[in-house]
Amino acid sequence: MCRQIDAPAATKLTGATNQPVEESLQLNCSTDSTLLANYHDVDVLDTNDLSKILGIKVVTVRQMLRLNQIRHIKIGAQYRVPKAWLIEWMEEGGSYVRQ
Repeated sequence: MCRQIDAPAATKLTGATNQPVEESLQLNCSTDSTLLANYHDVDVLDTNDLSKILGIKVVTVRQMLRLNQIRHIKIGAQYRVPKAWLIEWMEEGGSYVRQ
């Protein structure tokens, strides 16, 4: 499971402009065999699968996908992530930037 590391303070509004400050959340993701052990026969993951694997809420997963932080395929209103793309993202550091 991915774990949060070095999570900064919550997003705040800046002075007079009331513009949100970008918040970065680094996820500590390893691609060891235990992380995807329950998904050895699955090639494409949905948001529920990603939530369980990464250890974060489904809402956060959807936001990450909307912001194109994880490479994905959108079919109608549903997101799908090939397992190979998730592994690639995790090997690159697996970060999440809330905007």
